[in-house]
Amino acid sequence: DLGFPIIEALPDGTFYVTKHEGTGGLVSEMTVKEQLLYEIGNPAEYITPDCIADFTTVQLKQDGKDRVKVWGIKGKPHTPTYKISASYIDGFKLSSTLVYCWPDAVKKAKVAGELLLKRADKLGIEFRETNIEFVGLNACNEDQTVLEKDNSELNEVQLRISVHGDSKESLDRFGKEIAPLILTGPSGVTGFAGGRPKASEIVAYWPALLDKEAVTPVVTLYTI
Repeated sequence: DLGFPIIEALPDGTFYVTKHEGTGGLVSEMTVKEQLLYEIGNPAEYITPDCIADFTTVQLKQDGKDRVKVWGIKGKPHTPTYKISASYIDGFKLSSTLVYCWPDAVKKAKVAGELLLKRADKLGIEFRETNIEFVGLNACNEDQTVLEKDNSELNEVQLRISVHGDSKESLDRFGKEIAPLILTGPSGVTGFAGGRPKASEIVAYWPALLDKEAVTPVVTLYTI
């Protein structure tokens, strides 16, 4: 029963953050500060459709239970553009994983990934992009020099291979090459995935700026 925040805004820019009585959650100086910092970028120039807000002068004060007063925010005129988000079809993707265990887990996973791409090349399967990562070693770390270190004693590592292409049929064909690697590739392997991987459509994201003169705002007020 987490309560959603309610904003009581005043003409001078002061506003109060609160929530409905009897709902869960907490409205305090700390929770409001946390939300002010969320995905903020430059706190002196927080761009909105209506203005550019400057949060560097903001002040907060607890004004009762689950109620915080916020004031002191300055502003600048809005930009001449709106940020828009567009989506478009961008081919297909397929990902699969295999887990390799000690000894030489990383070495075996690397060989397996290379074998899969060589097999795809031999079959004439073309990709726009390929990505091989080793979960437990470099999947969350941009420093790829970890692959050059002695990882022979690593207990286990997950090979994750992902491909991006234009043909769903070609990617599905590539997906059939994953499972046979368990018997024909490096030893000490198991799979935690849910069966043969299948290609899925990619809906890509494209952010852009649109001149505000090209947009006519329409406001509709419904009274219940």
